[in-house]
Amino acid sequence: MEYLGNFEVWQYIVFSGVFFVSCLLQGVIGFGAGAFGIPILYFCGFEIDTAIAAITIASMTQSGIGAWKLSNAISWPSTVRPGLIRILFIFPGVVGLHYLNNYGDSPEESRQLIQQSIGIVLILIVVAKGFIKLESQQDLPVIWEYIAFSISGVMLGFIGMGGPAVALWVMCQPWDSKQSRGFLFAMLFYGMIPLAIMLVWQFGATSMTGLILGILGLPVVFMGTEIGIRVGNKLDRKKLQHYALAALFLIGMSAILKPYLMG
Repeated sequence: MEYLGNFEVWQYIVFSGVFFVSCLLQGVIGFGAGAFGIPILYFCGFEIDTAIAAITIASMTQSGIGAWKLSNAISWPSTVRPGLIRILFIFPGVVGLHYLNNYGDSPEESRQLIQQSIGIVLILIVVAKGFIKLESQQDLPVIWEYIAFSISGVMLGFIGMGGPAVALWVMCQPWDSKQSRGFLFAMLFYGMIPLAIMLVWQFGATSMTGLILGILGLPVVFMGTEIGIRVGNKLDRKKLQHYALAALFLIGMSAILKPYLMG
């Protein structure tokens, strides 16, 4: 079973648990699968591209189902240009990740740099989600579309977390809840197949292992998503988002500080 990677039993158990919790979280509050799952899997010994590839399968499945269910609320022509911008900018992000993965005099040095990069991205997500207050506008300048979706593409390729920039742009649109969620699902789905192809092209076997693990974990994805949606319909989502942001902040800070505290 070499295609599943050379991991220990506890790592496969952790993988299943992380997959479940990540999908449950995203089902409850609408974001967080990559932000929670990728750093935890990486800290537990999975290669960064393996973790991103595995979460890619979960996100693609979730967003595909969501876009299908909300297809009547989606203005599909409006998704074409931002979707293409996002896809085009995935490649520079993947190249940047490949560079970091081979940076430094030792694998440990490159691993610490990637870990701290993850921490910085998580802190930026917390700042963006928790402190930037946006209001909807009828005619948002098109330049913001290019900025938001190019940043999203780079972040998706670089660290597997491209959702926050898109979410902020959507918050500025005069859309109702279904239109906003439908657009987000469409964007997430568009980006995942190109990302999977680019990861396998750049990293080879380790990314393919992540894709296979992600496919084998789909029952966990379905279960976590279903439970998350049901829980989210009953609980105060604002409070849950605050708790999630606090957890992201702690994970981000630990990722940044760990090399210094354990050095």
